[in-house]
Amino acid sequence: MKQTLSKTWVIIGLVAALLLGYLVACFFGPSSYLFSSEVKIDGPYKMAYITINDIKEWPKWISWGANDDDFKWTKGGRELYIGANFSFESSQLGDGYVELQESFFDSLITAKMKTTKLPSDLFLSWQIVPEGKKSLYVKLNARTKGRFDFWKRGFYLGIGEKMDKLFQADLEGIKSYIEKLVQTEFGIEKIPFQERYYFGYMDVVVNSKIPQFYAKNLPKVYQFLDSIGVSPSGPPAGLIFGWTAKTGQLFLLAALQVDKPLPNYRGFTSYTIKPTECLKLENYGSYSTLKNAHTKLSYWMDNSPYILGAPIIEEYVTSPSQEPDTSKWLTNVYYLFDNTGSYSKTIERKATLEDVIKMEEAQRREKLKSLLQTEF
Repeated sequence: MKQTLSKTWVIIGLVAALLLGYLVACFFGPSSYLFSSEVKIDGPYKMAYITINDIKEWPKWISWGANDDDFKWTKGGRELYIGANFSFESSQLGDGYVELQESFFDSLITAKMKTTKLPSDLFLSWQIVPEGKKSLYVKLNARTKGRFDFWKRGFYLGIGEKMDKLFQADLEGIKSYIEKLVQTEFGIEKIPFQERYYFGYMDVVVNSKIPQFYAKNLPKVYQFLDSIGVSPSGPPAGLIFGWTAKTGQLFLLAALQVDKPLPNYRGFTSYTIKPTECLKLENYGSYSTLKNAHTKLSYWMDNSPYILGAPIIEEYVTSPSQEPDTSKWLTNVYYLFDNTGSYSKTIERKATLEDVIKMEEAQRREKLKSLLQTEF
């Protein structure tokens, strides 16, 4: 009997000790989570916005799967701007999702993150601050919603240190990713661009759908030229006349070079490029690697005395049907110089992506201002 009572008191003592230990853990456990840090990046200001605003880019810089063999990333239905999202599975971070909630062209992007490893939603914000044309700062703030329940805090001992390391590594990942894209100017040359004539099909295209756009419309251009007895004088090309940064849409001409200017036949567009100087970069790789070329050219252009003209030209020298090895696909990218000597409304369409972002933000503010004046 005494032995049974002794065991009972031992069990009660152990339970009490565990409860007391957990209460102590709750007392010292975190009531919330807050993170704030920044990193300096030597690279183009516009690239930081594009990198964060496009969730397809996230696996290239987030550190979440670095030491987690079980990490799985799944893209959601939208890729760009507000509503862009992805889900993830991780043994370290838990299962959850991330969704962009705000995306301002004054360089502020916010997102909501939910994970089973945290008791509440986590709100993230990235502030992008340019430092001249050659570098920028990216500041990341993260905070949980509200305060953790006291009785749950014991489960989250050490979560602050773990999340701090994660987010600091993410900042370093953004820095490394952007700086590697612009660390060399190899292949860029300044050359004269002779007069050329193009003929093709023009439309507004979402950036991620460009290959499909070419696959659908370039055969139509070949067929039509053949029907009027005209032979292409160069490889297929894409002429980019404008873009909307927040949605990733391009004003694009899928074209073939011809020997002389043609009329604007119904459904098709004829375009002549006058002689000018340009930057040329030979890019080897699949279509997805062209972003690297544009980043380098844009960075060079931003730090030069020249003004970017329209259109930007991608010339697809290597046919995928002829060369299965994507590393051998050659695309010539041309950034034309604007030598008109003026900066009229039509020339504003030819500005750099950074200029476009600034113009669109100014327009957004003016619209908001007019609405406020109307209401009051």
